[in-house]
Amino acid sequence: MNLNLRTLLNYRAVIVFTAFFSTVLFLVWTNSFGLRTALYLDTKIHSLNIQDGQVVQRSGESYLNISGRLGLLADSIEVALLTADKKLISENDWIKLDSSPNLTHFEGKIAYPSEGWIKIFSRSQGAGYRLANAIQIGIGEVFIIAGQSNASGGSETLFISQSNQVRTGQMQEDNSILWKQGDDPQVRGGGGSPWPLIGDLLVKTLDIPVGFINVAVGGSSIKEWEPGSQNFQGLIRAIEASKPYGVRAILWHQGETDQGMTLEEYYTRLSKLIRDCQNESQIPWMVAQATYADDNISESVRKAQKRIWDEGLAFEGPDTDVLGRTYRDQTNVHFNEAGTHLMAKLWFEKIQSVFFEK
Repeated sequence: MNLNLRTLLNYRAVIVFTAFFSTVLFLVWTNSFGLRTALYLDTKIHSLNIQDGQVVQRSGESYLNISGRLGLLADSIEVALLTADKKLISENDWIKLDSSPNLTHFEGKIAYPSEGWIKIFSRSQGAGYRLANAIQIGIGEVFIIAGQSNASGGSETLFISQSNQVRTGQMQEDNSILWKQGDDPQVRGGGGSPWPLIGDLLVKTLDIPVGFINVAVGGSSIKEWEPGSQNFQGLIRAIEASKPYGVRAILWHQGETDQGMTLEEYYTRLSKLIRDCQNESQIPWMVAQATYADDNISESVRKAQKRIWDEGLAFEGPDTDVLGRTYRDQTNVHFNEAGTHLMAKLWFEKIQSVFFEK
């Protein structure tokens, strides 16, 4: 190959590379196909570990842990809180959350009120300030619901929470929690449940936000909640997703499917489930007596549930077996509208007496 031809090819290669590189830079800079956002080449606040409408478990802690992702071009991130007694955000209200983010990751703590609703404003600083949309979160009481259909929602009547302080957290495929108004259905494909009614009763008494994260599975046996099972993993994911704030308690309503089970087997399986969960996180449990199906109740399962109470593995929950055929629908297992209201009242009375009257 002569020298002129080689020079010409090298020159063309430079032109092609320059054109390609320029095109890539143009696409990134103009955010074509979302490239600049995907590569975090901006000052934007991309995500937070808390979301709009979320309920955070109140506790003795006075600091809110906030973390998330932001653009590589941001130098720092600041936040400001708007509480019920404030009407505006002034420049003096901004607090430095993280002055030296780790690449695209930031984290920090801010003081917050002990309970109630707050709005969180956030802004990043790079080439000037960039404000993110404000989010509103509730500091209150959070419960995880587990069990079978009368816990997930088996009624043909859907119930609507009358208070906007009642919220429902639905687990997503990416293990995050999507928070929404506390109306039924509580789970995908679910029916009516007592939780919007229980939430309203708790809000009326406590006057703070109340949230339910429901991972109950219709028709499930206690056998289907053993470690390694899909149901168990769903419960663990809910526990993990609720961190670092945690929840007040896990509320267990199950037993109708296991009418033929012996006292010893049901006790062994449920006690192991509770202990295995508490190895992950020390969350109290409340267990209902729930075995009614087709006009029958299971004394062996009821005794196993009582033994769980007596040995201090869980708090005593409501006895919903007292609600017979009059309060059931055509399945003679699920509660009808009147039965769901009474079930809600029974659950509320136990929750109130155990966790809040003292």
